[in-house]
Amino acid sequence: MTKTSLSVIARKAKVSIATVSRVLRTPNLTAPQTQLLVYQAMKALNVDISKNLKDYQLVHQSNKILIIDNQLISKSLINFGIEQVLHETGFQWFYWQFSYHAKNDIYHLIQYIKQNCFIGIIIINQAPYFSQLYNYKKSLPPIIFVNHFKNNFSCVHFDHLTIGFQTTQHLIDQGHNKIAIFVNSDKNANSSLFLQGYQQALQRINMRIDTDYIIQGCLTYEHGREAVRSLLQSNKPPSAIIFEDLSSLSCFDCDSYHAQNYLSSYRSLFGALHQAKESQSQLLHPLAITYISYSNDLQYNELDRLSRVNKPLYQMGCKSAQLLCEILKQDMTSLSQCHIIDTEMFFVK
Repeated sequence: MTKTSLSVIARKAKVSIATVSRVLRTPNLTAPQTQLLVYQAMKALNVDISKNLKDYQLVHQSNKILIIDNQLISKSLINFGIEQVLHETGFQWFYWQFSYHAKNDIYHLIQYIKQNCFIGIIIINQAPYFSQLYNYKKSLPPIIFVNHFKNNFSCVHFDHLTIGFQTTQHLIDQGHNKIAIFVNSDKNANSSLFLQGYQQALQRINMRIDTDYIIQGCLTYEHGREAVRSLLQSNKPPSAIIFEDLSSLSCFDCDSYHAQNYLSSYRSLFGALHQAKESQSQLLHPLAITYISYSNDLQYNELDRLSRVNKPLYQMGCKSAQLLCEILKQDMTSLSQCHIIDTEMFFVK
């Protein structure tokens, strides 16, 4: 950034050029209100600051960790795992849900991190601003991505392609050749991988992929019930269905009109169960339902009788916090590590 552009920002912010330089280079030496003025000016001028911030160095005493929680259903077992490890290691944690609308809103995130002197960041689930974060990687404290893979960053995630493949393969081994799948969204990376696993299992045995068996965006009780009714009343009803979980959905996928439907992770699944039970007398064989769960504990309801793939979210949260603690202890900011959390299969024959 040239001196001229610094002066332009300074004039816009009504501060000195030296103040602008301190905000960008040594933000810990500037007041929050001063930082706000400078960042507001840069946003108004549409200035690209990613190449002009100083490389991150821990120049202050802090034990604060920022958790950016993008989960659609917040306070999951991921959160409890993270908090448990951070508590045991003596760190403070602060939650923030970053409302992102336009490209230069990233300035608010950078300012918030710099202003509050966080020494580590944990980001849960996918978000649209991820594509910009790499440009700021060297100037930000260590970042861990949880429940989502991001290239060139440290990540703790599930192999959703393998989960989709193994679940479908199990149903094929049980003699099912008409298998429907319920996935959250074709725009969600984990959902896309889950669907690819399903498709690969069918292709492996040269089974045709029927698009009528792929149900997208089924998140409510009513939609789950109606989708199963339509499938069972068609001229090619499936003998088995697979339900993806909601743990990969983020607040950016939320339709506020249906917000009440996200209070339970199994809303659409219960709707499907309701319809399957109601249609049972019309079926030659019971409909096989397999779903993704978060615990191997008994639910004490109809879910206990279904095949399931358990995703240990608590273990994922613990692992992500442990990884961040290791990085901070070794003073590493750029080393990328990826850890895949294994699932547990509970298949009912």
